[in-house]
Amino acid sequence: MKILAIHSNIGKDQKKYSAVDTWRIKRPLDELKKHVDWQIDEQLTPIPEMDKYKDAKEFTQEEMERAFKKICEYDIVFSSYHADPTGYTMFKVARDKAGTQFIMDCDDDMFSVNPDNPFWVRMDDEKCYWMQRMIADNDWISTTTEALADVFRKRRPDKTPESVFVNPNFITDQYIHPTFDNGKKIVIGYFGGASHYEDLNNTGVAEALEKLMHENKNIYFKSVGMPMDKYLPKARYTFVNGMRGEDYINKLYINFKMDIAIAPLHDNIFNHGKSDIKWQEATRAGAAFVASRIGPYKELSYKVARTTPNTTEDWYKALKQVVDDVFYRKNLVSAAREELKKRRLEDNWTVYKDMFLKVQGSKP
Repeated sequence: MKILAIHSNIGKDQKKYSAVDTWRIKRPLDELKKHVDWQIDEQLTPIPEMDKYKDAKEFTQEEMERAFKKICEYDIVFSSYHADPTGYTMFKVARDKAGTQFIMDCDDDMFSVNPDNPFWVRMDDEKCYWMQRMIADNDWISTTTEALADVFRKRRPDKTPESVFVNPNFITDQYIHPTFDNGKKIVIGYFGGASHYEDLNNTGVAEALEKLMHENKNIYFKSVGMPMDKYLPKARYTFVNGMRGEDYINKLYINFKMDIAIAPLHDNIFNHGKSDIKWQEATRAGAAFVASRIGPYKELSYKVARTTPNTTEDWYKALKQVVDDVFYRKNLVSAAREELKKRRLEDNWTVYKDMFLKVQGSKP
């Protein structure tokens, strides 16, 4: 079998994998290579020369033909979201001409992003149109949860329900770090992209954190990817404008040394399709986990995470409990790590193998 992975979510400037590509494409295929003798190749974009240009219209005919010929050499192309007509057209023709099967991985319901969210500016009408076309027409979709799978099945009326795979998120054990002691200093951390504006600013957690930090001078807050819009003591608040790359969990551990990681989720349709990946990442980075009691975190045991309703008072109580009770905080981490032994990528690579075998077996 010949598989081509296309990393559509690579940062154009840093040339580093995003979190989506790391856990959904890059890492699973790296693990799969250890167990099968299939040819598994990677490239940055549908058209290798894309980084040289700002607009797909600038591609030469020769470059397009070369990219198309390469794609036709593979049995399966596996990638994250695509929302451009050039890639869409190329994939459809390659499927018809060479029988190449396409699997598109989607880890969010992008059509349910609230228009009040700053992330909405990325979802213009043209992008929404082409993404919907690709979701509807693509041979196969893979996603993270059953809730998301149902969303995509409804957007594929001409496809069978079995054409949508559920591949849960798994993290490799190489990111497990030893716990650490910040002494009297307590670091609370948040990491999330632009789509999480409502989560950080409209759930009550911002007000709760503001109150707690003004009460307790030992609390420090660090956020990655999304700034807090409340007043926090400047000397104890650090904002980092996003982290990319396969080793970003190592960076979280080394640079942030979080005692507590928070994952507020606004109660909306978009977040009900989320997975518990942030709990896995926080646990690997050695942090106790406090999250909204909705979506993917609703079912987490109190032994492995502290969950809370989305009110300022409830968030304040939850954070204060984990801050004040060192024994409870450390037990959350150790219990969560025990639970994550069931979720090792090293043990669950077969879900990807089974998906590729099914796709390969469906070829005419």
